[in-house]
Amino acid sequence: MLTTVANASGDVQAAYNAWKSTYVTSSGAGGGLRVRRNNNSDDTVSEGIGYGMIAAVYMGDRATFDGLWTYGQSHFDAHGLMNWQISSGGGILQMGSASDGDLDMAWALIMASEQWSQTAYLDAAKKLIFAIRTYSLGSDGLLRPGDNWGATTMVNISYFAPAYFRVFATATDDTYWSTTVLKRNYDALDAISGTDGLVPDWTTNTYSLNQGLLMGKFDSGTYSYDACRTPWRIALDYCFNDEPRAKAYLMKVGAFFNGVGANNIADGYTLSGTSKGSGDKNMAFIGTAGAAAMEGFPTLLDGAFNYGVSNTANDYFKDTLRVLTMQMMSGNFLDYTKP
Repeated sequence: MLTTVANASGDVQAAYNAWKSTYVTSSGAGGGLRVRRNNNSDDTVSEGIGYGMIAAVYMGDRATFDGLWTYGQSHFDAHGLMNWQISSGGGILQMGSASDGDLDMAWALIMASEQWSQTAYLDAAKKLIFAIRTYSLGSDGLLRPGDNWGATTMVNISYFAPAYFRVFATATDDTYWSTTVLKRNYDALDAISGTDGLVPDWTTNTYSLNQGLLMGKFDSGTYSYDACRTPWRIALDYCFNDEPRAKAYLMKVGAFFNGVGANNIADGYTLSGTSKGSGDKNMAFIGTAGAAAMEGFPTLLDGAFNYGVSNTANDYFKDTLRVLTMQMMSGNFLDYTKP
């Protein structure tokens, strides 16, 4: 289900143009382009490069895509994955990768190979996917937070991108992605998503997958600025692949936010559904709820999209998710590998 808001694609283009002019810069990018975090000393994180590459490939903006990819590669670690935090001047602030940024870059490269019929992008994606498989997956297929931290004890379920994993399997001729990895991470989602689909930002890998209960160790206890991305990532698997596990999750979280109403969605909740945010309404939460609404909540879907049309946040993270979720809700976020 797509938004019925008139001129939705034009609104997406306007949102992208505003985002690009505000957050994409050549300053400190060493000949490439970077996405700057305006509220974090103007630094850059791998997550932002991945998001930017996705946004650019779907807008057909090859110059921006190539500039961001150039920057990403220039900050790879010894494993061939991007160091996750870079200063405004190009120095490494935090070594080691963040899995979500690497996954998004790999997806964007595959989409670029289709968008611009360029096999070099696909070859680069394959190398990146191999590095992720080697260094960022646990022995059981559980996605680790990065290549040199978290081991198999820490879980950030908002990094789980099932629609990507299916395409990775095809691109690399490696069914491990579409079998073991897909199942293990869906099991993790099922175990922690609760009645309303509200997941914690972080948890430890200490739950019973049979009972679906946390076993008493670390759980952030809050659906906040990490967890809010989960509905968007899972909605991709439903929209592209009609995955029943994705639908089951979206029915829970979509129903919850449909009951709240798009304009009332807060920027944080307890896992039992009590508002716990700062009062800053923004598209990191409203837009991702709108993505969940594509399963069958048209009022929430249109309300979330309209909120994005009218509201910016002057914040890198919130405005970037504004673009990505508006692309998705309008039908401009696609799996180009499908015929």
